[in-house]
Amino acid sequence: MLGNYLNQDAVWLKPGGYGPDGPIMDEVAIKVRWEGKRRLVRDATGQQVVSEGRVYCREPVEPEHKIRFSGRDWPVITVSVMPGLDGKTMLREVAV
Repeated sequence: MLGNYLNQDAVWLKPGGYGPDGPIMDEVAIKVRWEGKRRLVRDATGQQVVSEGRVYCREPVEPEHKIRFSGRDWPVITVSVMPGLDGKTMLREVAV
C-alpha cells in the first residue's frame, strides 16, 4: 500500500568495512519518499538537532548511515520504525 508512494530514487550509503584508506561505504540504490521540511529531532545522544528532511524507505537504515538524494549526502540523524498489522516492519521514517 504505502510502497506506491516510494517513487523517488536515492542511494543508501552504509558501512561496508575498512580499506587501506579507511572506512568503505557500500552504495545501494533504493526507492524513497522525500519530504523537505525542517523540524527538531533528537539524535542518538539525546541532543536536539535540526532535521532538514524526512525520508520514508523500507531498508534497515541506521543513524551512522547516509542517504544520497538530489546530489547531496545527507547524514541520518534518527530512524523511526512503522510496523504493519502483522507486526513486521512496514516502513521507516528517517530524519536527515
